[in-house]
Amino acid sequence: MKSARKENSSRTSAGGPFRLQKYFIISGFVVISLVTLLLTAFLYASSVETVRQSAENYARLLAENLNYNIYNGFYAPLKARGTEMDLSEWDQFGSLDALIKDSTYGLNIELIKIIGKTGKILYSTQYDLIGRMETSPSPVKQSIKGKRATLIRKEQESASLWHGKWLADTYYPLREGTGHYWMLGNIYGVIQITQDVTGQYVKVQRSVMAVMAVSVVLMAFLFIMLTLIVRRGERILLERAKEQERLSEQLQQSEKLASIGQMVSTIAHEIRNPLGIIRSSAEMLVKKSNPDPDRIKKLSGVIVEEATRLSAILTDFLEFARPRSPDLRTIDLRDVISKARNNLGQTIAERQIRWIDKDLNGFHPLVLGDSDLLYQAFLNVAMNAFEAIEQDGTLTVATQPDRDRVRVDFADDGPGVSEEDLAKMFTPFFTTHEMGTGLGLSVVHNIIAAHGGEIVVESEEGQGLVFSIFLPGGEA
Repeated sequence: MKSARKENSSRTSAGGPFRLQKYFIISGFVVISLVTLLLTAFLYASSVETVRQSAENYARLLAENLNYNIYNGFYAPLKARGTEMDLSEWDQFGSLDALIKDSTYGLNIELIKIIGKTGKILYSTQYDLIGRMETSPSPVKQSIKGKRATLIRKEQESASLWHGKWLADTYYPLREGTGHYWMLGNIYGVIQITQDVTGQYVKVQRSVMAVMAVSVVLMAFLFIMLTLIVRRGERILLERAKEQERLSEQLQQSEKLASIGQMVSTIAHEIRNPLGIIRSSAEMLVKKSNPDPDRIKKLSGVIVEEATRLSAILTDFLEFARPRSPDLRTIDLRDVISKARNNLGQTIAERQIRWIDKDLNGFHPLVLGDSDLLYQAFLNVAMNAFEAIEQDGTLTVATQPDRDRVRVDFADDGPGVSEEDLAKMFTPFFTTHEMGTGLGLSVVHNIIAAHGGEIVVESEEGQGLVFSIFLPGGEA
């Protein structure tokens, strides 16, 4: 008993609070990790977008300045003289190169390119790129249509993700000047301005790393606190479980002592009456020196009757105290009901009771059960009904299917019982009859429960009593 209790306690510890602890810790860790990753990704994307926007604004101002200077200082004079722009001529290239370098002197600019409408690079501060075609994909086509764009990229020579050079490429359309409305002028090319944004990008990386470090520290702190809280809760739950188990054992012990006391009292009361009658009858036989034969026969009959009653009382107590496990086999409940009716035939005849059997046409109430135990249960239910109904009463026994079960109803037309007594019908030692032990229906309840069935009682005062027994149907 102690080992089973210890095993049960260890199961409670391992399966209950420990599982709860693991669930909270793991789920908390996962939630905090996901929140940290999402926050880091959001901050990183926002910071990169800020760098891109800053580079684009800076490049836009520079591109507008270059657009104005290139058009007025280089393109417009060529157009006014009727000269085609040909940067392969040294004087045109030198003039444009000087103009651009003067405009960008001292600025953090890596590269400036001028790209024609065909995608050919007309000018570049890196001279070896002049004359090449712009590689695709590139926003040049969108810029030709008047849209500007800024892209952040990592220099190809940089192998490391966190260390290296980061560049921002801004593509801006070059327009012909039209007075105060130069933004509506014809587009004759695209200028690409490449900025070195490594410093800004490193700041972004450091900010993200700082956020991640703080998040990891916070996550570790929360994880430790959550673990401590859950373990504290586990200890409290274990202490409460032990206290509840101790109180439950005390309650069970008290109930056992109360049941034993009630059983002893009931046994003493039920046995004392038959023993008293047997003793008085035997004393009368002993006192008579020459007793009358009829008197002897009558007193002997009383002794036999009371001894039989005493044996029945002891049988009830033994059946209640040591219930027998059912030997399950396929049986037909009609045979069990017929056996109970036949053995009660004399009582039925003496009291002129009408026993009515009802079943569905073609229905075979087959169940897995112990015929002897079910016979005992049906017999006790029928005898309980006989004690309730008056002379010329009726007991109706009906069998019918109930989903995957078989239902047997014992309905009498007796006076019924009150709602208060109805709730105590299967309580040990409870009886409404003067000569009963109060164990018959408790034995019935135990038998039906051992078969995996259910017994339900319904009654209204003055309208009889119905015992409904549900047994699992099927064949072996």
